[in-house]
Amino acid sequence: MKHVPMAGLSEMQKYWLITGSVGPRPIALVTSLAADGLCNAAPFSAFNYMGEDPPLFAIAIVRYGEESHRVGEEKDTLANIMRREEFVVNMVDDAIVDKAVLCGSDFPAHVSEPEAVGLTLEPSTMIGVPAIAESPISWECRLFRLLDISAQRAIVFGEILAMNFRDDLLDEERLRVQVDRFFPTGRLGGPNYCSTGERKRIPVPTWLPSAGKPRE
Repeated sequence: MKHVPMAGLSEMQKYWLITGSVGPRPIALVTSLAADGLCNAAPFSAFNYMGEDPPLFAIAIVRYGEESHRVGEEKDTLANIMRREEFVVNMVDDAIVDKAVLCGSDFPAHVSEPEAVGLTLEPSTMIGVPAIAESPISWECRLFRLLDISAQRAIVFGEILAMNFRDDLLDEERLRVQVDRFFPTGRLGGPNYCSTGERKRIPVPTWLPSAGKPRE
């Protein structure tokens, strides 16, 4: 094993080591509205679920870095969420991953990413921010809490108000996602992604079967 202390490493050195280690990571394509009503969409792979009562998740948003013509600027997604306190998390699958990644470019604030890359917007039911029609699953969300980690990074905690599913993905009787029909794309280190077509079922047993029931 090779030992690498974090102390003394640059921000980007730590970024590459951490993101190369944690994968595959889910991708949230977040839609939000600017003050003038323009719809922004941006992908985030520093994203995951945090709980169900209330139903929460977290997204880490960093300012534009040296790869951008907008170095140091606050990202449109964060500004929009702070202003409106509503947004949509659109899940990314193999069918839309190429367009979702294109949304991650440093478009000027006056450009709508969904329009620029050819994604379709559709109205949400409970909030004013539209969803991506091509997304297999979308969550209508409101801001729950904002945590400023540093001048460069904030963590957005969102509360899921409602979920929308492609018709074939929801078992309405059991209220379960049909995971054998859902093929989310995962992100690895750098510009590397993976499909999730292979399935393996491994139930977690209880220590005392008489006192607990395994989740199915």
